[in-house]
Amino acid sequence: MVFLVLQTVSAGLALWLSQQFQVARPAATAVALLPALPGAFLAWIAYRDDRAEAAADTDAKAGTLAAAVTAAETRQRAQLIGPGAHRIDLVFRHRPEPANEAVGAAEEGRLTDVVAYYRRLRPARLVITGEPGSGKTLLALDLLLGLLTHPERTEADPVPVRLSLAGWNTDRPLRDWLAEQVHEQFRDRGVTAADAWLLVDRHRVLPVLDGLDEMDTATTPVGRRRAPSALEQLNAYQDPTGNAPVILTCRTAQYAELARLDVRMREAARVEITPVTPAQATAYLAARSTGPARWTTVFDTLAAEPGGTLAQTLSTPWRLNLAATAYEERRPDTLGYRRAPGDLLGFASPGGVRDHLLGAYLPAAISQHPTRPGRYRPDQTHRWLAALAAHLATAAPASSSAAAGADTDLVLHQLWHMAGRRRVRTADALLAALLFLALDALLLAQVPSGLSPRELLGTVPVMLLGVGALWQAGRAHPQRPQAVPLRRLRDPAQRLRIVREMVYGIGAGLVGGLGVGLGVGLAVDFAVGLAGGPVIALTGGLAIGLVSGLAGAFAAPAAAAAHTSWLPSPADPRHLVRDDLVIGLTGGLTFGFAGGIAGALTFGAPFGLAFGLVAGFTGGLVGGLYFATGAGRRYVVFLCCSRGRLPWRLGAFLDWAYGAGLLRISGTAYQFRHRELQEWLTTRPRA
Repeated sequence: MVFLVLQTVSAGLALWLSQQFQVARPAATAVALLPALPGAFLAWIAYRDDRAEAAADTDAKAGTLAAAVTAAETRQRAQLIGPGAHRIDLVFRHRPEPANEAVGAAEEGRLTDVVAYYRRLRPARLVITGEPGSGKTLLALDLLLGLLTHPERTEADPVPVRLSLAGWNTDRPLRDWLAEQVHEQFRDRGVTAADAWLLVDRHRVLPVLDGLDEMDTATTPVGRRRAPSALEQLNAYQDPTGNAPVILTCRTAQYAELARLDVRMREAARVEITPVTPAQATAYLAARSTGPARWTTVFDTLAAEPGGTLAQTLSTPWRLNLAATAYEERRPDTLGYRRAPGDLLGFASPGGVRDHLLGAYLPAAISQHPTRPGRYRPDQTHRWLAALAAHLATAAPASSSAAAGADTDLVLHQLWHMAGRRRVRTADALLAALLFLALDALLLAQVPSGLSPRELLGTVPVMLLGVGALWQAGRAHPQRPQAVPLRRLRDPAQRLRIVREMVYGIGAGLVGGLGVGLGVGLAVDFAVGLAGGPVIALTGGLAIGLVSGLAGAFAAPAAAAAHTSWLPSPADPRHLVRDDLVIGLTGGLTFGFAGGIAGALTFGAPFGLAFGLVAGFTGGLVGGLYFATGAGRRYVVFLCCSRGRLPWRLGAFLDWAYGAGLLRISGTAYQFRHRELQEWLTTRPRA
């Protein structure tokens, strides 16, 4: 506010000097812009004060994050377990390392007591290994939720946050990446970037890092692999007591390969999940079935041949879930079972049973979808998911420049590479050119003929805007998506607060427009001779203030962070694209209306109003979509370039597939339910 007063006084002084003492326009312009330096200093003071205020409520921020993680991971665990919440009490065994181990590790543990097992470790660093589908993620989820709900938990305990390692570019420091991921995953829950960095910096986040084995492939050269670099940074990750707590999951074979290179997580206990026993498999299938007698031949075979083909295949929770889902599918007309469990006995190898189960799993999961099971046909679903799986198999991880190989994360605003980088960037640039030319034609249609050379200079900024839009459209990496949590509108108290913030934003815009209008507007008037420059700048200041007010209204301040009744359900990966587009379009509309007001005040109605509206929408829409945002716009262009290969409403389809149990959510990304399903679909583009 002090800066605005200084700007207003300085602008008035410049006007008085120019009129009373015939001061040259450049000198008056310099006087009008003098408050920029103290304004920058005051902005730095405000930034420092904000940082100090943010540091004062660390416990409240940690509580907000804990509530968000609990809600998100409870939903995720329910998806992994499936109907009925039946769980196998997995057994894991301690695997001693040659040196640098955590102390307190028992020889054996179980899923039901994993929290007590972990709390005995000093330092609290655990590596969970196992075969594909053995339940590593489920064990990590149970540990995470158990730590959050443990009766002895205190406010000072770190909040466990599960993150996928597949997208970590290890050229970035671990702390920076952790803070970025925490913010991206939970910004809809009120966790700002400053909050996330503060929590990570103060060791109030316990990283639960899932999928060390997914950072590289077998064909990635050893010198270019990210997993060794990740372990190196984890070994250097410390808090004031020494090695900081970490929970890590990895497949047994990949971790053993790293260990042969003497690369492992130091000061940690490693455990390995043991295969599911035939007795555990029998109990699980009987619990999942509404008619256990149908499974009698399978149960008898498991008991008689504990080392046979069927027992080997059904030795992981993932395969057991496949079998239960596939063989509990019913026919919609007669409600009879579509398959008989005895069919599992007719395969000679575990690979044959696996392919059979995966082939039956997709249509079974689709038919058992809890909502609108007929929305997508099984053949469509298979074809679209196979296209996504093939893209992941051939594309390097989007966030890593150091590794080549299969990725696992389906992040909507990063999928545009799938349609061809050059093709999408060209289409984006073409869209920018068409949009700009169409709006510019409307603008020129409002301008009378016979413009003077000085008036023609006013078209230069318009041309620069178009060139800038084309440059933004052709960028290899568009801007990161912006966030605006619209779900706050559901809460009456939050709606009232948003209205107050908007009123404050409009007021700030008026005051700011007065200062900037008299300063910058006079400078434009002096330098170019454009009449009405102050009025235009005043209206622009109002528009900027309105947008700033909207941004401040939807931001979740620290004071309201503890009140989480308004907060939405666990993060939806689609919100990144939606919020980004909302910000771009809202900015365009706001500046469009502001331009209409400025034109009407400067040139009079109706010409000024029409000219101002077209000019405002031209600059606002192009500027909003190509400068304020970018990820959402690039995603829409990608969908236009992928017609016939993917559904038009790709986000809705992925969310539907998540509800069907075909995908899971990891932070801001969709992932296939299991890596085995992704690899199987890669080789089968058609059902």
